[in-house]
Amino acid sequence: MSISVIVPSKTDANVVRCMEAVRKHEPGAQIIVVDDGLKLDWLPRPDLMPAIGIPGVKPFIFARNCNLGIVAAGSDDVVLLNDDALIESPGGFSLLQQCAADNQEFGIIGATTNVTGQPLQWRKDVGLREVPSIAFVCVLIPRRTIDLLGMLDERYCLGYGCEDADYCEAAKRAGLKIGVHDGCFVDHSSLHSSFRGDPHSCGDFSRNLALFNQKWGL
Repeated sequence: MSISVIVPSKTDANVVRCMEAVRKHEPGAQIIVVDDGLKLDWLPRPDLMPAIGIPGVKPFIFARNCNLGIVAAGSDDVVLLNDDALIESPGGFSLLQQCAADNQEFGIIGATTNVTGQPLQWRKDVGLREVPSIAFVCVLIPRRTIDLLGMLDERYCLGYGCEDADYCEAAKRAGLKIGVHDGCFVDHSSLHSSFRGDPHSCGDFSRNLALFNQKWGL
């Protein structure tokens, strides 16, 4: 099964460094850049191939632009990767993909990282472990999960966040587990997000959280 890495971005400097890291550690993966205002001058670079750029939709909604990438990925498993997350583990995405294939009870598996609001995604060096929810800094979603759950919920556009918690909640209610694997690590401290700014702080998520609670009866 092939794999596509989906990177929403509007910052050329970020996305080029992000793609260089992917190409170094996952040379066979297809990269799909969802363009939200890039120049794309770098796209023909042979060392970044295979890669494609597709237009995003404004105003920026994380779930919507990720969904555009998921459609463009065809039947591939997908990795949703923030443009400020740099993979440092050789073959890390392939490891997540193989782990999901070997452990079909897991519907979503995330990488570990150094900056996240979810401490369960810090590296613990224990391999695959189940967690209740993860932030979608870098996450593998097998195509079988997408076929079961559908796309990310694009209603989470009122503020910041919760689309990842929503997808995790949907997976759990469908009987799937959420996992984190220490064998795949991404650096989330070196760059600033195209859409959020400082990786150590998040935007206002109160309205999205209210939508999440209403949707799931929490």
